[in-house]
Amino acid sequence: MTPEQPPSRHVPLEGAVNVRDIGGYRSAYGREVIRGRLFRGDSLSGLTRNDIERLEQLGLRTVIDFRTPGEILLSGPDRLPYGVELAQLPVSGGDLGSIYELIASGDHDQQRRKLGDGRAASFMVEMNRAFVTDGRQREAFGAALRLMCAAVKLPLLYHCTGGKDRTGWMSAIVLTALGVPRELVLRDYLLSNDFHRTGYTKLRLDLVKTGIVQDPELLRPILERSATYLGAAFEEADRRYSSFEEADRRYSSFEEYLTRGLGVSDAMLAGLRRTLLGDLVPPEPVS
Repeated sequence: MTPEQPPSRHVPLEGAVNVRDIGGYRSAYGREVIRGRLFRGDSLSGLTRNDIERLEQLGLRTVIDFRTPGEILLSGPDRLPYGVELAQLPVSGGDLGSIYELIASGDHDQQRRKLGDGRAASFMVEMNRAFVTDGRQREAFGAALRLMCAAVKLPLLYHCTGGKDRTGWMSAIVLTALGVPRELVLRDYLLSNDFHRTGYTKLRLDLVKTGIVQDPELLRPILERSATYLGAAFEEADRRYSSFEEADRRYSSFEEYLTRGLGVSDAMLAGLRRTLLGDLVPPEPVS
């Protein structure tokens, strides 16, 4: 007799491919993150009527959109169930627009010069570092986390365009705040590659077929997530929010990032843990 499989975190929709429940992960607080309260996703602008009905079934109260005004103008606003509160907290996420223009230009030599020999991957690493170092982006992530700390705003879904970079870092923030081990946080982050694989494979083939791109491998670092990208953001948070003077404090450097960097109080974090781990969550990690 095979053991029963846990329910899938993926929320299947017709107009979005990367919507997922972030619940179900085991926490160092000895609890499992409660399902059905926080969801991550890609753009909701292409949702069908059936999709909107599916979101209604989730009981969403709040949606956070990290897309910039330019992205919304290009692909359209979110299509949401009636009564859902929308919070627009734009995060630029680096100058990806210039990368897309470079690809669309069809200039193969320029594409090789600017994206080849590891330059595309380096761009993505720096983009993820900026999630921590750039004040405006940090404020948007902080505002989002403060919304998540308010139980009356849940269930809540947060998203960007692809649900990978900005949404990936937001997921890493909240899961780490809940005590989910780093290896599970990374596993959740890399799942975006699975959900986008079919679409991105077709995109690369189409760009080659039309002559816009000669070497599709140049696009891989832009389209696919790497552990290096997430690691760069964590490394920056650890570096900026730890010091010799704080070495004896009971808080980790990431806890300092949450409180000092994102402006989320200890009381807010305690409330987040009670809401997403249960009322009986211990005050400190147990493992």
